[in-house]
Amino acid sequence: QVGGDFYDFFFLPDGRLAFVIADVSDKGLAASLYMTVTRTLLRAAALESDSPSKTLERVNDLLLSNSQNGLFVTTFYGILSLDNVVLTYTIAGHNPPLINQYHEQEIFEFEKGGIALGALPNIQLQQGQVLINPGDCLILYTDGVTEAFNLKDQMYGEVRLKRILRTAIGDNAHSLVEKLKADLQAFRDNAQLSDDTTILAIYRSQTLNESDQKQSILRR
Repeated sequence: QVGGDFYDFFFLPDGRLAFVIADVSDKGLAASLYMTVTRTLLRAAALESDSPSKTLERVNDLLLSNSQNGLFVTTFYGILSLDNVVLTYTIAGHNPPLINQYHEQEIFEFEKGGIALGALPNIQLQQGQVLINPGDCLILYTDGVTEAFNLKDQMYGEVRLKRILRTAIGDNAHSLVEKLKADLQAFRDNAQLSDDTTILAIYRSQTLNESDQKQSILRR
């Protein structure tokens, strides 16, 4: 089986970590091919600009000029400085990420972003910044998580997602993703997946020595 979810991460020439999570509007082979094209265009555009918003606007233009199949792709693209751990990001129609904030013992939710890529020409996307503090964990996901259904035709939803994430405040990326996966499986109770499911987590260690400040990344 093939689908339209994808994630990617790579280092930019200046040493910052670039990462993306995205979801193509369709399923199957067409969505998979569109995903592959989008990933390739984004990597190329990322080398031309250090601005996430400009990068995604460029990808949008390239998608429209190279494809007229009616597909679009929701996208989150972030650039993380490993020196000051500031995340610069742009959201193009994608589910807003969450941050498990260790010191505040709260969940921070990003605001919703602009339009998905490949839908309209000449879009203008907003750009934001947020500091990832020691002990914080950034969680990105596709709608296959919140829109998962169980055998009673109930939807997993954002309320349950935040509830399980709250129990994982202070956990590293591996532990958090494993807890979320287990809760999703328990909720579905063998029901068929209604959509692709992708989770990406980035954790900043609570310790302050240089070797421990490296972010741990877990992909599913």
